[in-house]
Parts: sequence; structure tokens; C-alpha cells
Amino acid sequence: MMRTVAALWCALALPVLAAADERPLMCFGNEPSWSLDMTEPGAARFATPDAEPVVYHGAATRLDVLGEALWRGPSADGRDLVAWLRDAECSDNMSDTRHPVTVRVSHPDGRFLAGCCRLAGANAAASSLEGPTWRLTQISGAEPAGLATLARAVTVRFEAGQARGFSGCNSFSGGYELEGDRLKLGQLASTMMACPEPGSSVEQAFQRAFAGTLQFSVDGDRLLASAASGATLRFEREAPPQLDGSSWKVTSFNNNRHAVVGVIGDQDITLSFEDGKVSGSAGCNQFHSTYTMQGDSIRFGPAATTRRACDEPLMTQEQEFLAALASAVSWRIDGNVLDLHRADAERAIWAVSR
Repeated sequence: MMRTVAALWCALALPVLAAADERPLMCFGNEPSWSLDMTEPGAARFATPDAEPVVYHGAATRLDVLGEALWRGPSADGRDLVAWLRDAECSDNMSDTRHPVTVRVSHPDGRFLAGCCRLAGANAAASSLEGPTWRLTQISGAEPAGLATLARAVTVRFEAGQARGFSGCNSFSGGYELEGDRLKLGQLASTMMACPEPGSSVEQAFQRAFAGTLQFSVDGDRLLASAASGATLRFEREAPPQLDGSSWKVTSFNNNRHAVVGVIGDQDITLSFEDGKVSGSAGCNQFHSTYTMQGDSIRFGPAATTRRACDEPLMTQEQEFLAALASAVSWRIDGNVLDLHRADAERAIWAVSR
């Protein structure tokens, strides 16, 4: 009798354990702020306000009798992220919103994080707001002429519970929550650069309006956000950035000793992308290489250079720059900035448009 029961239990349990959890989830946590985008099958994108997102590729195994799933997968550097997903009501501690899934995340660096998940697509407003980059076109308390003359536009992007952008002078990031047509912004962290006018005035007006809870609506390529104070912000959807056909001047790069250093010497270090090929100046010699892309992932082939000899430290700088280029695995264009990162999330190259 006991053998029969045991055999029956195994027969029932094995299919359940093998079942994958394919629900598209957007997971997040506060204190510290982090997000885990699990909307793409076989992938999980982990992000924090102070680091570039890292993509892990894996799968979930679900145990239906407990209402739990275990997701595991490595990043490009081979280290695993593990997420325990439980069907249990979860509070985000920032609003009254209740979410259907509780999550615990074991990060490769040793952090153990707790948070909530919502089903992606459950909020129609969220699906229209999240993903694209929005460029500010009008704001209460700032002259339209000031926005038009900025060297770099004010922008924001909402993705996986993180709002990131440029406010006219400084970059910012922080958490957000969506409840119907309400956008609830958490505390936004910002860089602390001082800027000339009109950037400073535009930034102050933007920071006053882009705070707290905003009511928003999306109409095609236009976004309108209104605060309880009456302040309004109008945005337009930007076309996705294109790397092909662009040219850049490198301002800093990773020296492979966990430091991002500035460029020295009289000759610029440059990058030009065209039809799967990248070329430019490495600070002493001209170089060329190939690259392949998939989404925000990028891979560079071996670089070939001319044979000119330069004095030190220019030759060492050239070798370190080319090594930094070869180490890059992800890219992002934010306004007039190209930001390349390594698999360990350290910055590889920072460049500005030419």
C-alpha cells in the first residue's frame, strides 16, 4: 500500500515540478530600490538606480501545490541570479496597491532582496507609458524657449519600476509605482553638477513638477502628466536611438583596474559606427573592428590598428582603451551620450556625440 501511494505521489509531482512559470512579471523592491523585469521568456533584467541593468538568461520551475516557482539563470559572466516567486498578496510599502506575487531574489554579489511582482500588461496605462524615452516639450514655470535652446533635451524613461532620465543639468533615477492613471514617484536621486542657464532654471522647474503623485495620460506619441498643484508636463515619444551611422568622442574609459579614467593627449579618441563596423582613433593609431548587436547587447570583434609608435603614456592608454572596447557587452544612448558597459556592470566607455 505504501509503495503504491509513493509511486502515485511521484507520478503526480514530477509533471508539476517540470512546469515552467511563463507569466510576464515586473518585480521590484524598495530600501534599496531595485527592479527585475521578467516579461521576456527566458530572460530576467535586473536593475538598480546606481548601475546599468544586467540581463540573466534562464528558466523557472514551478511547484503548483505550493503556489511557488524558482527562477534561475546566469548573466554573461556566468554568475547565477535566483528568484523565488510565491503566489501571495504583497504590499509595496509605497502605496496602498496590492500585488499578486511575492518575490525573494538572491543576487550574485551576495545581496538577498525582497519585493513584489505585478503582472505585466495588467495595466493598460502602464503598457503605453513604459518602454520608450519621453522628451519634455512643455512644463509649467519654464519658458518654451528655454527648453528649445538646451544642448541636451530633458528626457525620462519608465521601465520595470525605475524612472531614469536627464532633467536639464543632471541625470536622475528613482522608483515609481503605477495605479491606474496615477504615477507615484519615489525619492529621485540626482547627480550634482552645476550648469549655466537655461539648464539650471529648466531643471528646477522640472524637479518641482516631476514629484509625488502625477495623473497621466498617453495619446499616441504624446504624454501629459499633471500634479495636484496644477503643474503640467508635456512629453513626446522619442524614436529609438540608432548606433549605426553615429560618431562619438570618447571622454573616459575603463583601465581594467576598476577605474574609469579620462583621455589624455592632444589627439581625440573616437568611435564611428557604420554597417556592422566600428573605426576611429585610439589616441595614437587608427583602428577598425566589427560589432554585432541584439537589442541593447553588443559584441566587438578583435581590433586592427595602424603601426605608428607614440611616446608613453599614450601607447599604454591606447592598449587600455582597445581592451575596454573589447570588454563592452551592452550599450545605451542617452541624449548626446553613448554609454558602454561590461558584463560585470562596470562602465567600459563613456563618449559624447561629435
